[in-house]
Amino acid sequence: MRREPPSEVPSPDVPAHDAAGQEAPLERRAARSPARATRVGLEAARVLLVGALLGAAIAVVRGVPDVEAMRAEAPASCAAPVEARPEVRWIEQADAHRMVEDAAVTFVDARPREAYESGHVAGALNVPMETGAIDERSTSLVRGSRVVITYCDTSGDCASSKRLAGLLAEAGLPDVRVLRGGMPGWLENGYAAEAGPCRVCP
Repeated sequence: MRREPPSEVPSPDVPAHDAAGQEAPLERRAARSPARATRVGLEAARVLLVGALLGAAIAVVRGVPDVEAMRAEAPASCAAPVEARPEVRWIEQADAHRMVEDAAVTFVDARPREAYESGHVAGALNVPMETGAIDERSTSLVRGSRVVITYCDTSGDCASSKRLAGLLAEAGLPDVRVLRGGMPGWLENGYAAEAGPCRVCP
C-alpha cells in the first residue's frame, strides 16, 4: 500500500489561497511571514521611541533631580545650623509660614538693607550681618519673642542667617531657628512678602 507524502500545513496567519482562489505558491506564503514580522518589529520600535520621548519631555518639564547635589547636602541638612550653638535649630518653610501671623514670632532678615528693601518676609525686621556683629538695640527688638526665625538670600547654606542666629542665641534668646531655603524658598512657595524700608529696625 502506497503512502501519500504529508501535505504542507500552511501557517495560520499566512493564507493558503491567493485572491483568485488559487493556492498560493509556498514561496510566496513563506515570504509573507518575514515581512509581517518586520512590520510588527517596526511598530514596536515606534511605540518604544514615542514612550522614550514622552518620558524625556516630562522630565524636562518637571525638572530632573540632581542626585549628586542631594547626596552632598544630606549630611549638612541633619546637622544643627550653628555648630557652636546646638540649641539653634532649622525650621522648614511650611512650618515657618504657619507662624508668620503669630505675634510672638519674629522673622529677622540678615541681608544687607538694599536687599531687604527690595523684598522681605512680611513684617520681618532687618539686622544686616555685614559686620558680623549685633548691638544691644537689635537684641532688644526681639527679646520678647517666643521664637525668632533668621533668614538670608541663599537657599542652601547661608552663613549670614546662621551667624545672626548664633549671636541671638548667645544673647540669651530661648528659641532661635534658621529658615531652611531662605528668602528664595519663601518666594518660590508664594508666601507673603513685601518691599520697602524697615518700619522698626536698629
